Amino acid sequence: MKLGDIISFIEKKAPLNLQEAYDNSGLILGSPADEISKVLVCLDADEGALEYAIQNNCQLILSHHPAVFRAIKVFTGEIREARLITKAIRHNIAIYSAHTNFDSALGGLTDSLCEMLGLQDYRVLKSTSMPDASGHGRYGTIPRLKGEEFLDLLVKRLELKALRLVGQMPQWVSKVAVFNGAYDGDILSELVKIKPDAFITGDLKYHDAQMLSVNNIFTIDAGHYGTEKHFVDQMTTLLENNFPEITVLGYKGEDVFSYFVSANN
Repeated sequence: MKLGDIISFIEKKAPLNLQEAYDNSGLILGSPADEISKVLVCLDADEGALEYAIQNNCQLILSHHPAVFRAIKVFTGEIREARLITKAIRHNIAIYSAHTNFDSALGGLTDSLCEMLGLQDYRVLKSTSMPDASGHGRYGTIPRLKGEEFLDLLVKRLELKALRLVGQMPQWVSKVAVFNGAYDGDILSELVKIKPDAFITGDLKYHDAQMLSVNNIFTIDAGHYGTEKHFVDQMTTLLENNFPEITVLGYKGEDVFSYFVSANN
C-alpha cells in the first residue's frame, strides 16, 4: 500500500483547507510513494508513540496533533521536535497528522464525540466558509437527564477521572454543546445564542471560564486529552475498514495531567 493512497483517503474525508491558519496538518515526513504495511495511530506524535512505532516495525505514524507546528531551523539535540524527526528518519518512519481539519470535517473527530455522548440531531455550532457545511463545535440533544446523571454519563463514556465545572449545574440537561480539544473564545457568541444546558470542552483558561459563567453557560472542562483521545479508536476503525491489507495499531499514551485529592478536605 502506498502512503499516497492513505493520504488521499484521509484528505477526501478531511480536506487540508479546513485546517486553521496556525495548524500544520498533512504529511510532515515521508513521501506519498512510501510503501506502508503497518500504521500506528496516536493522539500525539511524541517520544512514546515513536518508540512504540519502532518496536512494532511501523512505517507510518498517523497522529492527531502534528509532530511539528512551527518551522525548525536547526536539527540539533536541544530541540525536541528535531530529535523526534531525526529519529523517525533513521527508522524510515513517515509522519502524517490530521488535526483541525479532522476536527471540523463532517464525520470527523467532533462528530465522533457527539456519537459517543449519544447526541441526537446534532449540528455545527460555528460554520466555516467552506461549502461542505463543516464547522467548529456541535450541539444537539440527549434524552433529558438530571445534572448529576449527565456528569456521571460523561465520566463513564469518556473514561475520565475528574471534571472541572464552571457555573451552576442545571437540574436537567437536554441540549448539549461540545467543542473538543482547546476551548476557543470565538464561539462564545454562538453559545449565547443557542443557550445549551451544558457545554463540554477542554483546556479552559481562567478568564474564558469567567466569561462563560457571566453568560450563564454551565461548562464542563473534560480536558484536551479527555475530549480527543478517541481519535485513536476512530481513525483505527476507518483505516481497518478501508485498508484491510494493512495492519493498524493504536497508541493512546497518557494524559499529561494527574490528580491529587487531599484526604483532609
